[in-house]
Amino acid sequence: MSSFKRRTPTASPIIPGVRLSPHTGTHQTSTGIPSLDSLLAGGLPLGTVTLLQEDQFTRYARLIASYFVAQGIVAGHAVCFASAEEGIEEFMGGLMSVVEGPQPVDEEEADTPKTERVLGGLRDVDGDRMRIAWRYQNLPILSTDKRGGSSMAKTPYCAIFDLTKRMDEGLLKGTKMAFIDVSTWSADDEEDAEQQDAYDKLYCQIETLITQGGFRFSPTNPPQTALRIFIQSLSSPLWPTPTHHAQRLHRFLHTLRPLLRESAAVCLITLPTPFPIELAPLHHTSDGVLSLTSFASHPSVYESMYNGFLDVIKVPRVGCLGQVDEEVGALGFRVRRKRFEIERVGLPPEEEEKGRGEVKKVGCGSTGNSVLDF
Repeated sequence: MSSFKRRTPTASPIIPGVRLSPHTGTHQTSTGIPSLDSLLAGGLPLGTVTLLQEDQFTRYARLIASYFVAQGIVAGHAVCFASAEEGIEEFMGGLMSVVEGPQPVDEEEADTPKTERVLGGLRDVDGDRMRIAWRYQNLPILSTDKRGGSSMAKTPYCAIFDLTKRMDEGLLKGTKMAFIDVSTWSADDEEDAEQQDAYDKLYCQIETLITQGGFRFSPTNPPQTALRIFIQSLSSPLWPTPTHHAQRLHRFLHTLRPLLRESAAVCLITLPTPFPIELAPLHHTSDGVLSLTSFASHPSVYESMYNGFLDVIKVPRVGCLGQVDEEVGALGFRVRRKRFEIERVGLPPEEEEKGRGEVKKVGCGSTGNSVLDF
């Protein structure tokens, strides 16, 4: 009798708020913003580090991070918050409330048809129909109401939040939270700072949290939930600055990625503007890079339509070398009364009106009123 046994594939661990990517087959989780999930090919893959460059004069990066943390709380994930600027009570107390039922509608959108601005035209979202040139019809739609997941899921993949209300205290109390207060490390003496700087301490605490919390992938004891790590304003002036700052910061990011690769964890790091060192080398030590530019610091003709621009420098992917989606062009973000949105940027309002109303007149030596004057 043969001793051959058919090898059956082991089932992937079922983690609430996590799904398999249809593009790469990797586990991914939502950012909390449906339109941002669409840009990132479905969300943030587990085991990745994403950098978000802040705007110098606004706090839109903090708002995106609030969505990231709030989505984790709704999905039942554990949360790790590291900061030198504010405490965990202040940050968690400002999280937005989750909406049960249909998506909230702002007053300014009540009488507006569901369309999307694409390259100066409008796309009818309900009818999936274009009102602009035929060559733009194949552009993908940035979803603004995408709860995701299957109908069998207990919790939606991407919840809908209301910026006008605060999250329920009972939901906050039932969440596993860990706070790393970086501001207390600034009083360390020089000898200890030479042996273990702030980045080494931060890495050690994250590693301990992942190990003791059971977030490492294991065939015998798979993780039951995911861990969301948010590091606020890394290397800001409030952080203790070690010697050889650039070298140690690169080492921190370079060692953090392998740690997260073998864990059911995802990390979002915001970077202040201006940043003390060159940002380009940091892009190679992270999986995803986003950048915000508000019109408060850079005025634009788009001020009547958006609050600023979002630049997707690098899309976080695991096990994928090529591009998943085609280029989407310039992106604008705006904060409505109840939610945060990201859209493709079309022509500015002045250019649209000029393109619609102007008709070039052709004449033969005459200044008549007709288009063709002979």
